[in-house]
Amino acid sequence: NISILVVLLYSWRIGVNAKRYKELDDVYYGVQIAYFAIIGTQMFMIVLSIFLFYGIYKENVAFLVPWVVGCMTFMALEAMAMVYSNILRDHVNKQFDSMCKAEISFLIPRILLNCLCIWCILRLYHLLRAGVTWKGAAPIEL
Repeated sequence: NISILVVLLYSWRIGVNAKRYKELDDVYYGVQIAYFAIIGTQMFMIVLSIFLFYGIYKENVAFLVPWVVGCMTFMALEAMAMVYSNILRDHVNKQFDSMCKAEISFLIPRILLNCLCIWCILRLYHLLRAGVTWKGAAPIEL
């Protein structure tokens, strides 16, 4: 799951920012809180992904809906937190640094991939609601 990678990357960023406490000055806490918000959204996505896998395995649409709603919500929250942290950091640096460009170039493909995943899960949702199944028919005894 890519959420684990995101958690690891932003945990590393928190450690890097902790060493640059004096450079970030009064925006330090805002940047750190934004990073913790991103880590929190990704931790929830890991939990929701477990529900998604269970829902796919059991063919239960009730477990698909929380993942779709959570994915859309947390994508927006993560994008806002990332933009907020970049604006704060770039206010101190007086320019967009390479980390800002790296974060944005990492976020955009993930958003596109998440949109594709949402579309696929919604298709599965509609197929399951229509009664389509991939499990074999139950054996009939005569």
